[in-house]
Amino acid sequence: MNTNLPILPDIKNFQFLTSLIIRSDNGAIGQHLPPELGELKYLSTLELSGIKNLEDLPNDIEYLVGISSLTLQNIPNLSRIPDESFGKLTQLISLNFSDLPNISTIPTTINNFQQLNKFEITKTNITILNLKGLRSLYFLKITFNSLLETIEITNMNSLSSIDVRNNDELLTFNIQNSYYLQTLNIQSNKKLTSVNIVNVSCYSDAIRTIVDNSQLNTIELKNVSGLNIFEINSLVNLKSIVFDNLQNLFNVTIRFSPELQTISFINTSSMKYLDLSGCNLATFPESILKLESLINLVLTSNQLSTLPSTLITDLPNLKVLNLANNNFQGNIFQPALSNIRELYLSKNSLTSLYGIQEYKSLQRLELDYNNILLIPSEIINLSTKLQNLTINYNKLSYIPYEMTNMRSLSSFSATNNPITNDD
Repeated sequence: MNTNLPILPDIKNFQFLTSLIIRSDNGAIGQHLPPELGELKYLSTLELSGIKNLEDLPNDIEYLVGISSLTLQNIPNLSRIPDESFGKLTQLISLNFSDLPNISTIPTTINNFQQLNKFEITKTNITILNLKGLRSLYFLKITFNSLLETIEITNMNSLSSIDVRNNDELLTFNIQNSYYLQTLNIQSNKKLTSVNIVNVSCYSDAIRTIVDNSQLNTIELKNVSGLNIFEINSLVNLKSIVFDNLQNLFNVTIRFSPELQTISFINTSSMKYLDLSGCNLATFPESILKLESLINLVLTSNQLSTLPSTLITDLPNLKVLNLANNNFQGNIFQPALSNIRELYLSKNSLTSLYGIQEYKSLQRLELDYNNILLIPSEIINLSTKLQNLTINYNKLSYIPYEMTNMRSLSSFSATNNPITNDD
């Protein structure tokens, strides 16, 4: 039955009613629904929407034991949902609370709903949301709750999609002991400071959308299985991030987080790719040296001026190192990074390539926008390996003749240098 007519006192006459939808009552319904609503024992769908005066739900809703879908939407004065009675609706599959500005708490008995698949809570004034043990819940949407400060999600066996957006006062998001997570979207929560994801099994790229949370300063991922890729950008207040026991993680990108102070890798043995571009790093993060499987390391647009002397011994599989736009000065690194195949050093302040012949695996070298005065003739020792060399915008006065014998060199560029002599 879809109605906005004032027939509710006689609703008990519709004993076999399975669906009741009341939208935009135009003031016909008062502050309370009649207790006779509880006599609709065959009701499976109940939607109450646009009811201006309604202040509470009757205790008699406990008799609607067969209801599987409940929607409460745009009821501006609704302030009470009877906790104990609500908790008896254990056959609920779909639950939607939307545009309920006077609802400040969610009944704690919601955690009784073991059949619940889908829960949406939008535009309420709740301050805490604590969901535990909803073993069938697979879709959760928490958006535009202007006073919500804390979200706790625990022991979810089937939860696959979580959408947490535009909760202006949200400070903390915690999820633990949950499985089969496919999508986690944490976006545009202005005051969010902490995200903790612990003991979660997820899809390979489930946690890719943590964006536009301008105050977020702490992220912890611990015992997160299945996650292969983690990527965040422009979290300008991020100070600490911890990856603890993520055995499947192989690709991490954290870009443009200029306040980053601590990044920890603990038991992340599969890491292959790490990008920390634009994080204002003045010192090389020590925890990177634990990533023995790392192949590609990108540290562009930071403030680095030195590398750890144990870089190659600690990272024996490192092949690509991108250090463009940092503060390296003087000679190219010694001891030589003998395992590196690709080295990117543009936009630094290097002046010398002394010892370049010791970079025996080097195939690509980019040195644009430095202050290099000459290419040493010993570079010929790389003739069987080096394929690409760019050294534009430096201070070269000549190109060594020996380079004509570099048979592997397929690309060489030295434009915008004060070259006067080809000898």
